[in-house]
Amino acid sequence: MANQHTQTCGIAAMMNIFGDRWTWLLVREAFYGASRFTEFQRNTGASRNILTDRLSVLVENGIFETRDVGVHGKRTAYGLTKKGQALLPVMVAMGQWANAFEYGIGKEPVLQIDGETGSPLQSLRFFDADDVEIPLERLKPKPGPGASQATIRRLAQFYDDPNAPTV
Repeated sequence: MANQHTQTCGIAAMMNIFGDRWTWLLVREAFYGASRFTEFQRNTGASRNILTDRLSVLVENGIFETRDVGVHGKRTAYGLTKKGQALLPVMVAMGQWANAFEYGIGKEPVLQIDGETGSPLQSLRFFDADDVEIPLERLKPKPGPGASQATIRRLAQFYDDPNAPTV
């Protein structure tokens, strides 16, 4: 399942792995410190077969790694790999979006804060190579070096020159 991309799009590639709620909830729980099957099951409410399947997908795609922690028999613990840990900004952004638009200010179920100062994190922002903030309305998708011809054609609408070279 790893690296099987039917579309040349980062979002589509992510959805191949994270296309359902259970997978995201498992990643959330790993960030919260869960590592055992029973913890994931208790904290998400996923059935054994769904949990087994989603954990396998996360391991297969290098998001989780396993380690044997059994003294008597096989006991497996799951942990985030470097690839999995790189999802933290995505998880924070999803939580901040839900807090603002699903729950509302003052009704947030979980806040992300600086562990040392207790200050809430700012929303995700974008900066150029010179550390200048880029307003959201200036963000544009651009075909990258791995883009298919279909992607290049689809994204051409965002540029003055549809034949502009890709990066």
